[in-house]
Amino acid sequence: MYNSLMKYFMHLRERPFNAIKKGPKKVEGRVPDKLNSRYHQMKSGDSIDFENETNKEHIEVLIKFINHYPNIRSMLETEGVKNVLSSQPKTIEHGIESYNSFPGYKENVVKFGIFAIGVEPISK
Repeated sequence: MYNSLMKYFMHLRERPFNAIKKGPKKVEGRVPDKLNSRYHQMKSGDSIDFENETNKEHIEVLIKFINHYPNIRSMLETEGVKNVLSSQPKTIEHGIESYNSFPGYKENVVKFGIFAIGVEPISK
């Protein structure tokens, strides 16, 4: 049994939830909506309890790293599109478009940047 330092709770849509659960998605990108958000507090060794918005299934993941980027492009270039995106096609332009489609993300990335949270499912 793994005991994390701090445990966070987040919702995820079904496709990224399943991609994290099955392994190909290793990085969750999140955009804060304020300067001092919970993403600023997260550390390697903490954990996240993700809840699938569709079926309410849960998966606990270990935070391997957390990196902050000034924009979506730099995050995708550094972390690798295949590690971040759960959708097809896995291109930088598609990824930017996808992130900008979330309410408030386009404006908030300019103000607060984007966090790349490296995750790994924790076996129970």
